[in-house]
Amino acid sequence: MSNKQRWEFFKDSDTSFGVFYPEHYTLAAFRDRDSADSAAKAAIEAGFEIEDVRAVDGQFLADTLESQRNAGFFDRLKAEIADAVGTETSYIELDQEYAERGAAFVFIYSPEDGDRERVEKVLRASGAIYARTYRPLVIESLIDEPPSEY
Repeated sequence: MSNKQRWEFFKDSDTSFGVFYPEHYTLAAFRDRDSADSAAKAAIEAGFEIEDVRAVDGQFLADTLESQRNAGFFDRLKAEIADAVGTETSYIELDQEYAERGAAFVFIYSPEDGDRERVEKVLRASGAIYARTYRPLVIESLIDEPPSEY
């Protein structure tokens, strides 16, 4: 695991420009850990490999994966520049907001274009609050956050 990676589950680096960016992964939010665990099981039943699916609690996502606490000077500087640009950090803020409400999350390794339909179908059927896929140079929203709070 490189010094840039925060979790060995990720096959590649989990940062881009100093900000959390797990390329080739779909991240989905769920109301609680039981819902996230059920969604992870459904993803495996839908054909995703067991080693490519993980459910995590919101605290782990917010405090370990998305945190800048242990970032060096240059990583924090890059994160400030990314914050000025916008997208990645607004997603992190959304995740942290839901984590504080008790949400849990599922990661699914989905590197192929053909994975989109299958992963979206599983996540919608499992009741995901929102979901997005980290692609090279773009974050693709699969399920938009509902307008009302859960």
